[in-house]
Amino acid sequence: MKCIWFVLFVEVMSVVDSYQPLTNGGSYEVSSFSTKAKSIAEVIYMMCLPKAPDYVHATARPSNPSLPHKFNLTILEIKKLSFIVKIERVDQATGWDRMPITVDWSSYIGNGLVYQNLILWFPDAADRTPMNRKAASKYCIDKGGRLVDIVDKAMYDVVYNYSRQTIVFGSNGFACIWLGSSYNPTTDTVTQSNGKPGYHGGWFPGSPGAPLRGSGYETYTGLLLEIVPPSSTYPYHGMINYGPTWDYTVTQLCSTNLM
Repeated sequence: MKCIWFVLFVEVMSVVDSYQPLTNGGSYEVSSFSTKAKSIAEVIYMMCLPKAPDYVHATARPSNPSLPHKFNLTILEIKKLSFIVKIERVDQATGWDRMPITVDWSSYIGNGLVYQNLILWFPDAADRTPMNRKAASKYCIDKGGRLVDIVDKAMYDVVYNYSRQTIVFGSNGFACIWLGSSYNPTTDTVTQSNGKPGYHGGWFPGSPGAPLRGSGYETYTGLLLEIVPPSSTYPYHGMINYGPTWDYTVTQLCSTNLM
C-alpha cells in the first residue's frame, strides 16, 4: 500500500513535531484458518503514518458474532504499514476452519509512556512555569490531553517514576506536577476528575506532612505531586494538597486515552 494522501501526511507530521501524541485506530479483517490453536497474521493499518507506531494495542474477534470462538492476540512486530500478530484460540485448544477474524487496533506515536489504556507525556520536560490547577488543565487541553488522575498505588509508582526519569531537573532539587484529582480535607477523601475514588497514598512526609487538613486547610483541595531527581536521597517528596487557585512552578504532565 502506497501513501498517496500528501495533505494528511503533512498534518500528521506537524502533530508529531509539536510533541502532541498521535493516536489512530481502526479495524482490519483477516481471512484465517489454522489446524492448530495458534496462527500468524498481518494486520494492515489502511492509513499512512509518518513512521512505525511506538505502541500498538489490538484484540481479535470472529467477524460473525454468533460464532463461539474466542481469541487472544499477541503483537509480534510493529511496522510502518502493518503489524504482525499471533492469534490464539482460547475457548478450546483446537484450530478453526477458514473464517473472517476482525482485529480492532489502536496505535500511538510520540515521546510518552503508555500505561494500560492511557498515554502519559510531558509537552516540555525542561519547562518550569508558575500556574494554578485551572491553568495547568488548560495547558494540557490545549496540547490535546488532560491532567492525570492517579487511580491506585501501581499507577502512582508509574507516574512518579516516569516523571522522575523524564523531567529535566537541571540544578533544581525537585519538580511538581498538578494532578486532575481533588482532595476533600473534611472527609479525607481523594476524588478523580470523573467522580470516582482516587489514590489516597504516596503523601508528602514530615511535619505536618500531608494530606493537610483541619483548621485553616479547608480550601486545600488541589493535588500536586512533588518529584525529586533520580540521584536525590531527599526524603521529602510525594503527593500534597494545596489551594487550586494558587500558582506553583510546575513541569506539567498530561495524559490522554489511547482509544
